[in-house]
Amino acid sequence: KWKQVAIDTSQLDPSEMEQFGGIEELSDYEILRPGFKKSDQKGKKLKKKKGKKLKSSEEIPLQSKKAKKSKLDMSAWNGLKIPISVLSAMEELRFTQPTEIQSQSIPAILNNKDVFGAAETGSGKTLAFGLPIIKNIISIKESKKERGIEDKQLYSLILTPTRELAIQIKKHLQAVCKYTDLLISSVVGGMAAEKQKRILKKCPDIIVATPGRLWEMLQEGEGHINKIPNVRYLVIDEADRMAEKGHFAELTQILEVINGNKENKKLHKYVFSATLSMEIPDLKIKKKKHKLKSMIKLIGLKDPVVIDLTNKKAVAGTLIESQLVCKNEEKDAYLYYFLTMYPGRTLVFSNSIDCVRRLRSVLEYLNCDPLPLHASMHQRQRLKNLEKFEKSNTGILLATDVAARGLDIKEIQHVIHYQVPRTAETYVHRSGRTARAKNEGLSLMMIEPQEAVFYKRICKTLNKDHALATFPIEDRIFKRVKERVALARTVEKLEHRLKRLMAQNRWFENAAKEMDVDIDEENLLNDLGSHSKEFHKLKSLKKQLKAALQQNIKGYLRNLSGNQTAAEVLKRKQK
Repeated sequence: KWKQVAIDTSQLDPSEMEQFGGIEELSDYEILRPGFKKSDQKGKKLKKKKGKKLKSSEEIPLQSKKAKKSKLDMSAWNGLKIPISVLSAMEELRFTQPTEIQSQSIPAILNNKDVFGAAETGSGKTLAFGLPIIKNIISIKESKKERGIEDKQLYSLILTPTRELAIQIKKHLQAVCKYTDLLISSVVGGMAAEKQKRILKKCPDIIVATPGRLWEMLQEGEGHINKIPNVRYLVIDEADRMAEKGHFAELTQILEVINGNKENKKLHKYVFSATLSMEIPDLKIKKKKHKLKSMIKLIGLKDPVVIDLTNKKAVAGTLIESQLVCKNEEKDAYLYYFLTMYPGRTLVFSNSIDCVRRLRSVLEYLNCDPLPLHASMHQRQRLKNLEKFEKSNTGILLATDVAARGLDIKEIQHVIHYQVPRTAETYVHRSGRTARAKNEGLSLMMIEPQEAVFYKRICKTLNKDHALATFPIEDRIFKRVKERVALARTVEKLEHRLKRLMAQNRWFENAAKEMDVDIDEENLLNDLGSHSKEFHKLKSLKKQLKAALQQNIKGYLRNLSGNQTAAEVLKRKQK
């Protein structure tokens, strides 16, 4: 309610009274927070507005007496000029203080400097470039709004090497932009192109993209994508991976389009990675480093601020590294031993898709419920498996190196290199999926004799003075585990063979049916009757495996190790 306030106008100049209507005082009011439910005079409740935006980047909303006061101390962000709307979302996400890469990158970007940044995995590089870009865009949009200028500009382009990383970055930025009106979209392969075009018609402020699909749409002349030459903020994430075959060609073409607009004086560029300063002696890698150097030159950074926070070891200080020398035929047993004895969110890396498929089959027979992730899978299934893995505290993800770059899956406890990576760079990125954000994590490398040369090369490149610690194995337990795995592999091979015979017969029957030819069972490609003994054997083996899996091996180990985690067991062994 408002009431008139009496004032003495005799002291005011007549010119000051033009268009003056008077002064009123607000005498009865209530201040509500966004989303507060309030009943009207008839007793009907107003609907809560979902995702209500805070007014501006500078305006701090008042809180009512009924509103809960902040429980988190966000003062560590003071001085970094983070908009209050973004800070509110960050408080909900419990991002109470900036990481080192964020503390150094944000001021540099806000001071209109190009940035060349390198930091270990899990150090917060996404928000290191994301927060200052968001702050700048909000300020520009508000200025345009005040002047009544229509705003459909593409402000920022973020390029990443993989689809999963692009979608992850988009989600991270959307989370901190919850209370703003910024629109963030992704442009990646494996997703419906028409759907992405519909999203682009909404004119997103930020696009996170993979080079291949972006270049494809640029060639097609998609409207909003055509604004790329005028983009203000360009980010190249995981720059070393961008230098690899499959990314480099499209990336250079995109950069040529952006740099070709000489009138865009407001363009700023930021390059981030985890291994930019690594020295790798391998000849093939030297070729890649030459490509990286060429790409940086092509990007055209202008007097960049160089931020190198990588250490000599290149891996996180909280990562506990270990190795296990074993025969190739024993790897399945050692893997199952670890997964059974030390349950936790575990990421298992292989060098090939065929290996992932075989491991999945064997582990399914052992009731481990593994989730595959590789490049031959449809994008929707890849994202679905990542989501399942993230929700399970004991999830097992079998992956090729498609998952090694940049993905930030919370609380991965173990990374197992089922096959030794061929380069130190790959080892760093694989291992970087655990021990993130100063949390402890364990990396285990399984080394067969033929892989020793790659293991030694990794140690040399990463300046390791001593061999990695050997992960301890309880022999009595491993003997039982080995029997289970051998039985599971026998079942898997036999069932695979019989299924293949049946599949051949089905194909032959379908082909005959299409030609209107009647065939008898005796004329099929494979006489399954002659394999009846094998079918009975398979049934018997499955019964044996089921009985073996019901035995509580894990309980026996608990008595031996005191129910310790894998990291605790390794540290105890090292003492």
